Amino acid sequence: MALSAETGKVVQWRRWAFANLGSVLSNFGSLWLLLAPLLAAYAPRRLFKTYFNLFLRRHARRLLAVVDPYVTVDVSEPGGASAHYSRYGRVTDSGDSTYEEVKAYLSDGCAGEARELRAEGASEGDGVVISMRDGQDVADEFRGAALWWTSVVREDAQGQQRAHTRRCQRLTFHHRDRRLVVDEYLPHVRRKGREILFSNRRRRLYTNNKSGDSFRYDYKAWSYIDFDHPTTFDTLAMDTARKREIIDDLDAFRSDRDFYRRAGKPWKRGYLLHGPPGTGKSTMIAAMANYLDYDIYDVELTVVKDNNDLRRLLIETTSKSIIVIEDIDCSLDLTGDRAATQRRGRQNDRDDGSRRHDRDGSMVTLSGLLNFIDGLWSACVGERIVVFTTNHVDKLDAALIRRGRMDMRIEMSYCGIEAFKTLAKNYLDVDDHRLFGPVGEILGRESITPADVAECLMTAKRAGSDDESSRLEIVIDELKQTAEANAKAKAEAEAKAKAEAEEEAKAAEMDRDNTREEQNGRKSPKI
Repeated sequence: MALSAETGKVVQWRRWAFANLGSVLSNFGSLWLLLAPLLAAYAPRRLFKTYFNLFLRRHARRLLAVVDPYVTVDVSEPGGASAHYSRYGRVTDSGDSTYEEVKAYLSDGCAGEARELRAEGASEGDGVVISMRDGQDVADEFRGAALWWTSVVREDAQGQQRAHTRRCQRLTFHHRDRRLVVDEYLPHVRRKGREILFSNRRRRLYTNNKSGDSFRYDYKAWSYIDFDHPTTFDTLAMDTARKREIIDDLDAFRSDRDFYRRAGKPWKRGYLLHGPPGTGKSTMIAAMANYLDYDIYDVELTVVKDNNDLRRLLIETTSKSIIVIEDIDCSLDLTGDRAATQRRGRQNDRDDGSRRHDRDGSMVTLSGLLNFIDGLWSACVGERIVVFTTNHVDKLDAALIRRGRMDMRIEMSYCGIEAFKTLAKNYLDVDDHRLFGPVGEILGRESITPADVAECLMTAKRAGSDDESSRLEIVIDELKQTAEANAKAKAEAEAKAKAEAEEEAKAAEMDRDNTREEQNGRKSPKI
């Protein structure tokens, strides 16, 4: 009840203030005309300024709040450079990114109402960024609340000699919507702005620099180029059903942020791509990056000094990215043959199976790589995919590719008829033909990689004939020759491997004989 009485008093006061505002201001003006000469003559200038700032301005603001119920919020552009390279190479924000996010939000939606616009060159690419000119304003609406954005230029004093001009986006709204604007609308604007900035950026392909150069003042852990690979899942030579399964898995990962949080798991996923050379493992990574619109971080383990540097590389990656380690069975000693490794005299950590190289090379261990994949530090950035590729999955340590680290194994096999149809469409623009039957018989009988099939199709394309049958006949001849060449190369490789195995067996037998002779010599009594 007391609250209702207090509210009634406020209403009565506001009614009286509006009714008598003219007379109050008139009396105040008359009083000021009498006091101003006295204050100017007898009061020190500093005392006058202090009195005005601390007393009169405060009461003026209270009076203004009764007359004008609107609140303004300025979102200013950063004062200096908005980005810089950290010690380990990633571009990081040195200031607040709110201004750019608000600017992107207004450029995408609200700026369409403005009649006078400003065009600025995009930081990446040849496009332009459209924004409002100074003094222009646009209206926005959020959950029933009316809001207005105005582009203004503000002058910030920086010392006595100069002033700095800074642009800002000014938001105006009714004071009753203060909580809605602060708690919901402004976070909504920032999220939408980040999405727009992300979608307009150029994707990048990163590679890590040698860790030994980290003492240099200009050292950057990552170097990058713009990533512009044309491969998509539509042009990827692969079985259609398997391709659909991978796409569905990627879609589920991208939209399952809340699920990962509820389950208490870092928002990441691992893929193991394995298969013979030429089956499209690297092409699959490019298709995944293009489909998800992610950056790629290509990690070269042989130039990483130790586990600590590997951890730093992980910290410097961003979300919405794919971390790739290609040919992981060749990068370091990460195979599963631990006993053989111990016999060769390498250090073997019995607890975690880690191995160390000499001091001049990489000291990255299996344990360090496992922590890199799914340790505590792996949760520092969300929405990230880890991809390993290998030609020999059976050589990898089981701890490296177990479930939970590599969530999905994708076998990149030899070319089948489904993959051939995709390649025929890509190279010859042929959807279907009667000669696809003989081609399917050859591919079902022989082990031919998609890379070899693509080369056969390229040969047919360069033949110059426009007839589909003639081109496909050339493809069939090329496939037969490729199959014969592969069979010959396979036989030679098997013969070479057999000879090397026999040589190793002979060498091992000689070592055993020498060892027995040495032992017998030590046991024989002296005469």
